[in-house]
Amino acid sequence: MVNMWNIKNNNIIYMDKQEKKSFVFKNILHYDESWCKSLGIFNPYIDPFEENYNVEVPMYDITAYQKYPRHNFVYDKLWIAQSQNIRSGELENVTQKSKLKYPIFIKPRWGHKSASSKNCYKINSYDELKQHLDKEDMIWTDFIDAQETMTDYLLLNGTIVYQMTSVYSEEQNGFIDDYKYIDEKNQPPDHITEWVKTHMNDFTGVVNAQYRGNKIIEISLRLSRGGAYMKSTGSNELIQNINNIIVHGTWDYELAEKISYKPFYSFKCYTKMPILYLIPQHVIDMVMKYFNCKPFYEYFFEPSGKLGMVFFQFLHEDFKVGKMCQKIIEYTMVILQLSFVLLFVFTIVMIVLKPKETEYYYYLIALVILWLTRFINPLSSHYSLYKAQKQQYF
Repeated sequence: MVNMWNIKNNNIIYMDKQEKKSFVFKNILHYDESWCKSLGIFNPYIDPFEENYNVEVPMYDITAYQKYPRHNFVYDKLWIAQSQNIRSGELENVTQKSKLKYPIFIKPRWGHKSASSKNCYKINSYDELKQHLDKEDMIWTDFIDAQETMTDYLLLNGTIVYQMTSVYSEEQNGFIDDYKYIDEKNQPPDHITEWVKTHMNDFTGVVNAQYRGNKIIEISLRLSRGGAYMKSTGSNELIQNINNIIVHGTWDYELAEKISYKPFYSFKCYTKMPILYLIPQHVIDMVMKYFNCKPFYEYFFEPSGKLGMVFFQFLHEDFKVGKMCQKIIEYTMVILQLSFVLLFVFTIVMIVLKPKETEYYYYLIALVILWLTRFINPLSSHYSLYKAQKQQYF
């Protein structure tokens, strides 16, 4: 589920500009909020929490890019690499004679224009690289073979007043983490913190740093995952101080002393099956309640190359219980996709073979009605799935 709260507060203007050519988005997604209300679907970004973010807190990279013109240079990933002496360059300048040391990593240059892991690939040879050379605004860098981590820094006039570090699992699906571990005790490497202090020495706001080992791969000026991880701490004092930073340019140190939370995990559910059916939101609600998951969870689609896709994310304080819940959701999704395909094929075949037997037509109608229950989810979830599948397959 996307952050409908931001859509309600007119950040939908950004999405319209980014997706001008999308008839689906402009003409259907506009009704997402009313659709969710009519079906009784709650918004996990705002409904379960006492404190919510002020509308001025940027949730998307494009809004952060526009909000901070003096510091939006960080969205140039080529500059990020060069600032750390990482070998890198523009992809359009690479030829067969270029003396690159493989493997390399290619990705879109501008962080505020790209989405999730689109066009991000580990490349092992020039033969692999050739099929990507026609892509625009792409860069290459050395492939950094190290565990990925992410930190949200809160800065007041260049001084770091708070940080939240999410450690990614060593187990990955492609180059996407299986889970993240979030704990107050997690600390970013000194090298990353020094980079932030050096290059953002007069900034007030959020600096989200993603890095491998001690090398930054991407910087954003907004909270990770729409601020959901910060909210899931259950610390109202933290949310209040984030609003203070963004809206008033202040930080309440007495309030900050009260910030505390239990460590938790963010699990990503992954499948290699093409997704034809989504489990209805109310069923997901029951599963989350049964396993005592934290209030934030969402359909979240992130392709891992062309082999698979992350489709759901949820949070839990207990690793073993969370992993069990993750596997049950993953297996259920596979079974559902296979079941719908096999039942549809069987029914169509029987209709062709026995066109006069009306019972198979009833079976088909029942199957279609059952399949349509996938729309007991936010419209935005279906649109996100459409974009992810378009990216993955085309």
